[in-house]
Amino acid sequence: MALSVVGFLLTLVCLSAASAPDCRELVQPYMPEEPEQLFGKWIYVMGAGDPVTYHKALEYMKSSWIELQPTSDNLTVTLRWGDYCFHRCIFGKVNATVSGLTATFRKNLSDHKGHLLQTCSDCLLWTDTFRNVDVTGRYIMQFTRTGKIHPTDVEHFRKQAECLNFPENYHSYDTTAELCPDKETKS
Repeated sequence: MALSVVGFLLTLVCLSAASAPDCRELVQPYMPEEPEQLFGKWIYVMGAGDPVTYHKALEYMKSSWIELQPTSDNLTVTLRWGDYCFHRCIFGKVNATVSGLTATFRKNLSDHKGHLLQTCSDCLLWTDTFRNVDVTGRYIMQFTRTGKIHPTDVEHFRKQAECLNFPENYHSYDTTAELCPDKETKS
């Protein structure tokens, strides 16, 4: 009897391992063959934060966009954003230094270190670890060009966030909320 129970448990473990997402494949770094593909405007569609206080902070963000722009220095990229939170638009702009697959920048009092991960086509998946004095946190944020995402891509994001030990109840973009106007774009 004990031998059949052990055999059953081994079979169950093997089946579970075979059906579990292969996290090594799901969290591969991304560097496009043509970096120009990254430039332009991206609209936030979903994300998660860690620890819980940072995850809950995403609930206040009703909409968000970012724009990546090249600079004359190949190792620097300008990151601009417009977040709609707390019933108002909050804009920002920083220069990020790119070294290999890592981008670093300072926003307010926080030092950020970010990476892009492989994701759906015409999507941008950003992971960010930051430190503000003695407090650390991290985010994973999915962006698309349109602000819309296919359900299969949502499931793929969920698995990626799970592999990186982010909360399961990810935040998603409120599609009824207006995006903050881009004041730097000329009509």
